[in-house]
Formats: sequence, structure tokens, C-alpha cells
Amino acid sequence: MATITALDVISEYTQALADRNVDGMISLRSERYVRDFAHMDVFNRGPVSSSESQRFWHALFAAFPELDYEVSCTLAAEDVVATRWTFTATNSGPVSPPIVPSPLAATGRTVRIRGATFHDVANGLIEREAIYTDLLTLFVELGVSP
Repeated sequence: MATITALDVISEYTQALADRNVDGMISLRSERYVRDFAHMDVFNRGPVSSSESQRFWHALFAAFPELDYEVSCTLAAEDVVATRWTFTATNSGPVSPPIVPSPLAATGRTVRIRGATFHDVANGLIEREAIYTDLLTLFVELGVSP
């Protein structure tokens, strides 16, 4: 029987994200899953739970129903996988919390942001997801003030 590696888990998770499959993403998270989203001061905010993370992904996929999530580099160790990615999408739905503090109407603009994510994996499930990106770029590309 083949052993499932951290890279296997993250490859499946990345595909679920690219497919906008939140349930598929959730199925790969441990009960202890947390997400650090370093677009703000994570030391003041701290990590968020799986349910709050789920709200984020639903809001993102509603704001950008058609998106391209391309991983350009992957580094994998036994229990940590890092990916460098580019997110390109057209904003055809409202942008709502928890992405932004106050809801924004769809702009019809295409955005392109880059980032990196570090995944801690144990026993075939993701325990921590740390996402590093610049949301200011998203705001600028949407034509709104942060």
C-alpha cells in the first residue's frame, strides 16, 4: 500500500482550490486545522479556524467565480509543503467579508496577485496553512481604497 505524502495531500488540496471545491479542501484538513493569512498583522489577529477559513473561500469564489490559480513553484519536505502561486480572476460578484471589512460591488476588473503558502501536514491532513500575499494589490487592481 502506497504512503500518502505531504506533497500528495497538497497537490490534491491545490486542485480542489483551483476547482473552487471548498468541500474538497475541507476534507483534507485535520480537526486542528488553522490558517494564518498574512495580509495583515497575524500577530495581532492570530490564526483562524477551519470554519472561518471556509467562509473566506466561499466569499472569494463568489466574488471571482471564474479564476485561474497557478502554482509556479513547489518545495516539499516530509511534513511541510510550500507553494508559490499566481491568482488571476475577473471580479464579477460582490466582494464581501471576510475578504474586505465592508462589502464592495463587483467591478468587472481582472486582478492578478501573487503569493506563497506554507502547509504543515501530519497524518495525511493539513494542520496549518500560512498564506502570504499582498491584499493592497487586490484593492488597487479593483480600483478601491483599502
